[in-house]
Amino acid sequence: MRLTILLSLLVLASCGGTRSSFEMGKATRSDVVAKKGEPDKEIDLPMKDSKMMIYEKSDEKFQLKGDVVTNAFKNPVDDEKLLIHWKHKFKDCAVTRTVLPKEPNSHTPPEVELSCPEQGLSVIFTDGSDAVSRVVEYAKK
Repeated sequence: MRLTILLSLLVLASCGGTRSSFEMGKATRSDVVAKKGEPDKEIDLPMKDSKMMIYEKSDEKFQLKGDVVTNAFKNPVDDEKLLIHWKHKFKDCAVTRTVLPKEPNSHTPPEVELSCPEQGLSVIFTDGSDAVSRVVEYAKK
C-alpha cells in the first residue's frame, strides 16, 4: 500500500515539468538580467544579431535574437533526467523525433531530440539511452 501511494505521488510530482519563468519570444535581455543578474558570459552566435547569455552557476543559457529571448537551455534535474518523464509529459503532443547530426568520425551513438511544439519544449538524449542530457524551451506554437 505504501509503495502504491509513493508511486502515485511520484507520478503526480513529475507531471509538471519545470519551465523557465520567462516567456520565450516576448521576454527581453533586461527581463533576464532583472531576475537572474548579469550573465557570467555572453557570446556572439554565428546567426545575425544573436547572442547567448550563460549562467554557469545555475547551468542555464538564454539565446537572444536582438534583445528578445528566443530559447532557454538547461540541464535536467530530478525526474527530468528520465526519458519516461518526458514521454508522459508529451503524451498529448504531436511529438517530433529528430536525429541530430553528429561529428563525422564519432564512435558514440547520435543524439535525438524529442519536441513538443504545443508546450514549447524539447529534450535531447543519446539514442539507445533513457537519460536526458538537455532541456530546451522555446516559444509555443
